[in-house]
Amino acid sequence: MTTIQIIAIISPFVSAALTAFLTFQFTSKSKRLDILYQNKVPAFKEIAANIISFKNFCEGRVAYYQANEFHPFYTDSLGTLEHRTKIALSLESNVVFVSKDARTVISDFLNQMSGLCNAELAIAGGDNDIEPISEYQRMTTLGDSAVELLYNELNLPKS
Repeated sequence: MTTIQIIAIISPFVSAALTAFLTFQFTSKSKRLDILYQNKVPAFKEIAANIISFKNFCEGRVAYYQANEFHPFYTDSLGTLEHRTKIALSLESNVVFVSKDARTVISDFLNQMSGLCNAELAIAGGDNDIEPISEYQRMTTLGDSAVELLYNELNLPKS
């Protein structure tokens, strides 16, 4: 048998094995990405829903301080601390699906919320000189930025 005859006999087996191997690799990678994406969407929805809830809370508080107690998002029952806890817990339970950049932005957002917690505590303690409207508005803007970052990680438009 000559070398060409051996190559002619072996080449279909080599190409079939190579095709099977490459198909397996690409299929398994695609399946892993699909599974990751299927779990990532609910995780991002949970985090984003908590941030949006806080953003709505801030809008309601701004309306309250502007003498509009009938704003649809105004509530007396929750405070910034409770919203901060909900966001932190949802981030912690879904941290594996969130990129390092998003974790940094959301952690910074949580740290910024601490100042508003202190302002609310001072107001509850009777310090009526504090007008936290600008802080609520700033937190609304930061919340929008955090939600937009989450949607960008999913390659989805926000609206």
